[in-house]
Amino acid sequence: MENLTEKVYECTLAVEAHMICDLLSQAGIPAQVVGAFLAGAGGELPLGNTVKVCVAPERAAEARQVIADWEKLQTGDVVPPVTAQGRVRGLFWFGVGMVCGGIAAIVAMSMIKRPTITGVDYNGDGRDDSVRIEISGLPSMTTKDRNFDGVYDVQWHFDSRGFESHMNADDDFDGRHEWLSEMENGQVARSVLDTDGDGSPEQERHFDHGVLSRVDYYSGGRIVKRQFYESGLLDAAEYDDDGDGVFERSVKYDKHAEPVM
Repeated sequence: MENLTEKVYECTLAVEAHMICDLLSQAGIPAQVVGAFLAGAGGELPLGNTVKVCVAPERAAEARQVIADWEKLQTGDVVPPVTAQGRVRGLFWFGVGMVCGGIAAIVAMSMIKRPTITGVDYNGDGRDDSVRIEISGLPSMTTKDRNFDGVYDVQWHFDSRGFESHMNADDDFDGRHEWLSEMENGQVARSVLDTDGDGSPEQERHFDHGVLSRVDYYSGGRIVKRQFYESGLLDAAEYDDDGDGVFERSVKYDKHAEPVM
């Protein structure tokens, strides 16, 4: 799992941040949006708040260049060099610049991906509890407030093809997403729990076709217990009691998750 902690973009609109995140995804740079607790279907943030786009530190320079190139297109900032060799030549290059700038502006307008945002208010309090963002007709993100406290605690992210790429969740509803799940073929393949945000997981869950198959428990950066599941039911477990990296003890379980003696 990549350490997406380096800020490369900051703005006051959550929708804008997700557009940048989608742009980086299309460029092959994994990114995440931090602080995108949407206030409503328009994607506005409370006054004074900002939302950030973060990438892995080693990809930050590349990401900033991608964003800079994109911003240059949005402003039509394409101006060819003008020589100082005479008024006629200067006027010629000025004309060329105007033409190129016009073409660039047209291209930029055609490349702008306008988001479509829809929301659902499940509890009727006037605030959307689930928000779906689409760009160019493809899903970009879906976010949901599961406990109706006004903070979105689970987010599904999609790649440039509209396929689910990953999901992050705040299962203890403390405002920080401690679970990060990787998706394959529209199903969860792996989920990692980092409760204290130090980049070292406490738990890692593995899935086969979306069904839980194994859970690894970590302590001090090493696996201390590993549980195996059959059809989603606990089947066996292994333990490393002395921390030497070898599982010395194993337990088998029955269909009621009771140890088989």
